[in-house]
Amino acid sequence: MRARMLGTIAALLLPGCAAAHDTWLVAGKYRAKAGESVEVRMATSEAFPTSDGAVNPERIARFSVKTRDGQRDVTGYRADGMFLVAEVAASAGHSVITAETKPRFLEMKPSDFNDYIGHEELRDVTSAREKSGKSQAPGRELYRKIAKAILCGEQAGEVSGQAEGLWLEIVLEGDICALRVGEWLAVRVLHRGKTLAGAHVAAGYAGVTGHQYPVWVQTDGQGRAKIHLDQAGVWFVRTLHMVAHADPAEADWESAFSTVTFEVAEGKEAAEIRRVLEEQDAAWNRGDMETYMQGYWKSGKLVFAGAGGVQRGWQGVRERYKKSYPDRAAMGSLTFDGLEISMLAPDAAMVLGNWKLEREKEPVGGVFTLVMRKFAEGWRIVADHTSAVAPR
Repeated sequence: MRARMLGTIAALLLPGCAAAHDTWLVAGKYRAKAGESVEVRMATSEAFPTSDGAVNPERIARFSVKTRDGQRDVTGYRADGMFLVAEVAASAGHSVITAETKPRFLEMKPSDFNDYIGHEELRDVTSAREKSGKSQAPGRELYRKIAKAILCGEQAGEVSGQAEGLWLEIVLEGDICALRVGEWLAVRVLHRGKTLAGAHVAAGYAGVTGHQYPVWVQTDGQGRAKIHLDQAGVWFVRTLHMVAHADPAEADWESAFSTVTFEVAEGKEAAEIRRVLEEQDAAWNRGDMETYMQGYWKSGKLVFAGAGGVQRGWQGVRERYKKSYPDRAAMGSLTFDGLEISMLAPDAAMVLGNWKLEREKEPVGGVFTLVMRKFAEGWRIVADHTSAVAPR
């Protein structure tokens, strides 16, 4: 019977999808207008938010979206390359998107299973195997993947925190859509609707690989834990729980991997820095060099370094710009992208980014590093190192 089960379940998983990896719902955007269509991808891998393979649509037990207007099924999801992809219409408030796979049987070699439960710090499972004399027995597990994503509409002030009635669930508490860098996120872990004390909860963001989570905390007696959000962008929170299966003939253990993704907005200061650079970009593109220069510290101590060497002082930098870009045609159309804003202190920051200048004469582009400080008049660039990079 088990052989038939394994054959059936293996057929439901598309090639390349590893069973022990984390699974996430990753939205194309986490902030959208009401009615806007948002692509949501179900990803499975050890490197957030990439995917090693798409889950077969037939493995999906539930795919839904819940808003203040109620809950509805998500339909039309499909395998597309390495992802399972769905389109979801955003709501005016927040939307909780949930996907769950059907349970799948997995048998692991004793050493692999012991390494797995040890890495996840499932001490109760390890202890139960030792007490029953089965620490060297294969790990026979029935597991499922549960993933959620939270989208934020234009209406602020709504509070997340309602459970979805899942086997294992991470509930984010508080005003999720208002979260900013530097704040703490409160989470609650539930198993079959009941608070789960002692659960290990991990959190991270893009670039986290191989279960090397930057956050690893444990829930308290009320099933709660707090996570410090130290950078902007898309985050995930994950947990794993395993219990003895009710029918030993089917499996020894039953488990679930549960995740939730959401977006953390930049802090107030980072947003102000971004606004200064956007105003510079807009001024440049209307040919307004004087307003563009207002983004720089108006001081003799301003430093600009580039291909022409080092220029010191606001007036000297201004003249250098005017000499290099004497007219509107030379200025072309400027864009900044890939901005990475790192706060060094409450009144100091470093900004990395790319720049591109489209013009008929000769399109150019490259990278820049800025040091910015906050003065009474606002954030200003005090040091600018800009380099041109030849297109590949």
